[in-house]
Amino acid sequence: MKKKLFAMTSILMLLVCSIAGCSNSIYQHYSAEKYDEQFAEPEKGDTMARFVTNMGEFTVRLFPEEAPKAVENFVTHAQEGYYDGVIFHRVIEDFMIQGGDPTGTGTGGESIWGETFEDENVPYLGTYRGALCMANRGADTNGSQFFIITSDDTEVDDYKRWNMDVDDKYKVDEAKIDKFEEVGGAIYLDYQLSNLRAVRYPDTYTQYVHTVFGQVVEGMDVVDAISQVKTYTEDQVTEAQILNGVDQTEVMEDKPEEDVIIETIEIYTYGE
Repeated sequence: MKKKLFAMTSILMLLVCSIAGCSNSIYQHYSAEKYDEQFAEPEKGDTMARFVTNMGEFTVRLFPEEAPKAVENFVTHAQEGYYDGVIFHRVIEDFMIQGGDPTGTGTGGESIWGETFEDENVPYLGTYRGALCMANRGADTNGSQFFIITSDDTEVDDYKRWNMDVDDKYKVDEAKIDKFEEVGGAIYLDYQLSNLRAVRYPDTYTQYVHTVFGQVVEGMDVVDAISQVKTYTEDQVTEAQILNGVDQTEVMEDKPEEDVIIETIEIYTYGE
């Protein structure tokens, strides 16, 4: 009797998962409403991060349920002051701002475990405008660096066409593509959608993998202002490094000419 009950329970769980989406498989499908959750207003108990910079403050709602390792890593670093005084070393207007490297060079930083850790890809989260994502050197190479997406105008027509053309097993929920059209973002960095493009053009396109572990909920104007600061150009880098012998870590392409500094990141629980 117990074996039969266990078997029936297992079958029921499988059915529920197939309907509700218990798996985070790249091809798992969700309702349109699920794609709104990334932009939900904070609720009591949510884990929050307030970035205090020399250009102002902005606040991010973190996603510990969807990306537990990325959030644990970020929160622990923040609470221990790892990010205090660290600059945004890479800034590209209408794309993103990147920080989290104590060396300020884009080549440093490590996780709280002293080694890289795996990606956490959740289909209903996306690299939308305002998303806080892990920066990496490829799949499963996360350390301490992160970036925030500032793109506000996203061309989705190609992705809609590819989604219609590919085999059903590779299709992405239309609601996800629609959300990019609505709010903007770096659609080509999205795990699911970059995979869609890689399936369509397997010999010419690389799939991107970036864990989404938070969303800006307040102060996006500050993030935008940071993304628009003057940065070093390729010509300036060449002149500084080759002609004047300036250290390459001081003058780098896309590095702000004047440091944008993360003074501290405050972690708190919303409503407490």
